[in-house]
Amino acid sequence: MTSKLSKTPCAPAQKVPIALMRHARFDIDTNDSSAHGTAAPRQTARPKLTAGKSVTRPPKPDGLQKLLVKQAVPLMMTLIIVWLLWGKVSHLDAKAILSTVSTVTPLQWGLAMLATTGSFWAVGQYDNVLHAQLGTGISRKSAKRSGIAAIGLSQFLGFGALTGALIRWRMLPEMTLWQATRLSAAVALSFLAGWAVVAACAVLILQPDIPWMKSLAIFAISLVGGMAILSIYPPAPLVRLPWPALRTMGTVVMLAAIDTVLAGVTLYILLPPQIDIGIGQLIAAYLFALGAGLVGATPGGIGPFEAMLASLLPSVPLEPLLGAVVAYRIAYYGVPAFIAACIVLIGPRKCNLSTKAQLTKTAQSPYLTPQLERQLFAATRAETNLLRTRDFSLLTDKRGHHVALAAPIGQSLVMMSDPLIAKTGLTEARLALSQTARARFRMPAIYKCGARMAANARIAGWTIIPTAEEAWLVPAQFTLEGAERRQLRRVLRKAQEAGISVQEGGRNLPLADMDRVAKDWKALRGGERGFSMGTYTRDYISCQRVFLAYKDTRLVAFISLHETRNEMTLDLMRHSKEAPDGTIQMLIIAAIHAATAYGCPRLSLAAVPWSGVDQNPILRALRQRFLCKSGHTGLKRFKAAFGPNWETLYFAAPSRIALAVAGMDILRRVTAPPRTVRDNPMKAHRFATHATLRLFGKTSRKSNP
Repeated sequence: MTSKLSKTPCAPAQKVPIALMRHARFDIDTNDSSAHGTAAPRQTARPKLTAGKSVTRPPKPDGLQKLLVKQAVPLMMTLIIVWLLWGKVSHLDAKAILSTVSTVTPLQWGLAMLATTGSFWAVGQYDNVLHAQLGTGISRKSAKRSGIAAIGLSQFLGFGALTGALIRWRMLPEMTLWQATRLSAAVALSFLAGWAVVAACAVLILQPDIPWMKSLAIFAISLVGGMAILSIYPPAPLVRLPWPALRTMGTVVMLAAIDTVLAGVTLYILLPPQIDIGIGQLIAAYLFALGAGLVGATPGGIGPFEAMLASLLPSVPLEPLLGAVVAYRIAYYGVPAFIAACIVLIGPRKCNLSTKAQLTKTAQSPYLTPQLERQLFAATRAETNLLRTRDFSLLTDKRGHHVALAAPIGQSLVMMSDPLIAKTGLTEARLALSQTARARFRMPAIYKCGARMAANARIAGWTIIPTAEEAWLVPAQFTLEGAERRQLRRVLRKAQEAGISVQEGGRNLPLADMDRVAKDWKALRGGERGFSMGTYTRDYISCQRVFLAYKDTRLVAFISLHETRNEMTLDLMRHSKEAPDGTIQMLIIAAIHAATAYGCPRLSLAAVPWSGVDQNPILRALRQRFLCKSGHTGLKRFKAAFGPNWETLYFAAPSRIALAVAGMDILRRVTAPPRTVRDNPMKAHRFATHATLRLFGKTSRKSNP
């Protein structure tokens, strides 16, 4: 069952069938099958993994019934407000109100429509921001078009939760009704948050004589400031939550300011000449009246809006003011509603999925498609197999080609290492990263890239710093001789004297025993790491090359390696408290000998943090914090015992600020990885709900199944 270290094969490097180099469910054919995107499945199936097996559940059923129930509250609110205001409304002079509308000049109508156009430009951007934040994969143009149509019509009809969801569902057939409902709720909440900040700023600037308003404004500003701090550097228990990036939050507030201020300007333009009021005073009153309309949840805010506006402007004659409000509703509600209705009736005329550079999430299982398996096996760096952890997504260029691994974390979109394939243009990969980061309102960064990628980024004006040192060796040239490996020989003798034997794991891994060892290691070390470090799961370890260490017949340690045609890279090292000194080293020696027999040209012992001195004080502080958490000194001593070559890896970002922020994001993700990585429930799919798009021709890109 087991074999001593001395019996491990140490044959000269030679070519062997590629199937021997993989632990996948199928052989990788390097012939023309890669061009056809197919691969023959193996006859020997992988053992079923029951414990820890994740199950993909279908999306929740549509919430049409829930939406209808929710609209009962706004309807009742409308009836109550009409009843409360009926006494005052019945005494108004309707003719005076209508005459005010008739006195609006063509110039006023034109300027009002111009302001309305600017406001609705911002309205469309809400959906664009939320689609990017939620990662739906809808193109920016389609997101803006559907957002303008949904808000323009739903604010006129009322019952925004229902009408907004149905209109977005109509305009974006790649989304289910449940997804459209969640998107509509996210847009509404983001607008409310943005409006609260804008209204709070107006209160603090204008200082109205209402004491409770100032206290409420200070609370709102403090709340938003706290959310911004949590977005930048959340504590460990909260780092797993999907906080919006700071740029996303700032963009929402800016759009809310543009939207509401231009809407207030629309009302100001339509005021009759007899109303003498400053534009600042009117816009402030409009903001609070808009809030009352939102809370009232009536169609268009009718009732609460007018009541609050009149109470905030007591010196303004009521009939002329209401006449201006009627004209405002025609310009800001009626005309956009008519245009939106036309857009909805026309409906979508092409696929709404984005054809620009973007992130593509893989399936929930670490077992990838045959096409991806072939692509990973041909990759330059074996560390690209981190895609199996699902912490990373595939960075896809505008042609739909996979160019690199990337992950949105914190304020950054971080690309891992070099491009997947050596022939991929370095500039092409960097531009795809920058475009995707800009679309997601994040800052791009490249982590642990080689010298060529770093030089390309430096030419483009990016800031470059060394971040790690990778230890690597040529398996066929490795020997235990030499003074530099004296310490290694000593610990190997200890393991041999303790009766440790090693063997390579086959397809049927002792998963129950490995679970026990991993649990012991986790108790000893305080938990798993994440991001650029692999995390033990049964499915993940089954996709790697594994070496096992036994003491008698009891498993006491194991290691796993990423593997490609060009390289094997050390990933997991797990041992129990029963493992004597030298056990992990013995396993690595066995992996080196196996790599030699398989003809693998390079074996990486993975990287250790770069321990030099940074000139930037912020980066210096971040690096020292990371070195303290990583156990750098002992790790480098451990790898140096093998006498490896050392290659410097680099960290790149467009600016020093982006570099510092990305470093902080990576530090948090490494030390506090997410418990489970789930599929994105908001990802749009072609023909997700109905067959509208089947009427039209081919599109440039299909969504993932």
